[in-house]
Amino acid sequence: MSERFRIGTLRDLHTQPLYRTITSSPVFTGELVLDTPAAHIDRMMAKECDAAFAAPMDYALNSSDLVIVPGIGVSSAGFSGVARLYLRGTLDVIRTMAVGTVSATDVVLARVVLGEKYDSAPAVVPFSGTVEAMLDKADCALVTGDALFGLTSRQPFLDLVDEWSDITELPFVHTIAVMRDEAYSAPLAELLSASQQAGRLELDAVAESLAAERSIPRSDLREFLSRFSYTFDDASRESLETFFQMAFFHGMAGDVADIRFGS
Repeated sequence: MSERFRIGTLRDLHTQPLYRTITSSPVFTGELVLDTPAAHIDRMMAKECDAAFAAPMDYALNSSDLVIVPGIGVSSAGFSGVARLYLRGTLDVIRTMAVGTVSATDVVLARVVLGEKYDSAPAVVPFSGTVEAMLDKADCALVTGDALFGLTSRQPFLDLVDEWSDITELPFVHTIAVMRDEAYSAPLAELLSASQQAGRLELDAVAESLAAERSIPRSDLREFLSRFSYTFDDASRESLETFFQMAFFHGMAGDVADIRFGS
């Protein structure tokens, strides 16, 4: 494989097994670019990036130009501890939701859960701070991803993935791999698939490496990573289709994104 691929990666801990081992592949001579999904997609549109890992709404907003790499993704089901909605009071009164540094997918998931189960459609209040400070500004506070590590708060919360699983009886898809439709590369797809498989088999090594970098106990990281499934299967596709339909129904998307795979 002589082409030097540029691949967009993320900081989120639960995505690391997807590409943590890729640089050790004897056929990889490219570059891993760390940034946000939106920035990666902008680079792909400018032909400066060959593939990227992204959250579902990042794909949905650009689905006419992108395709999903088959078989590659991250999902979880039940109480995963990766997306929490902290509550100031009871679920009967949720008119506002404080949102800090989270993805569009996290916001849509929260709004879908609140709409489906609690007949609520809170206005979003941009605000970063402690859970308590956020709850001074709004009825609930959305906190997701790595920000939950080491977070201590006595406020009650909803685990949004657990709520999603209760509504749909499906896992929730957190991350997928995407490429531009017109520039889909089967060799790159094979490289990404091999990296995912290696990461899935080497969770202990991934956890140990991350623990050293981020000063988080290895046992905590290993337990956290074990909550996720590193694949994109039929249940993942059904979940993604359901999520896009609900996002549209609850007014969080302009249309229902088509799910298209590269080939």
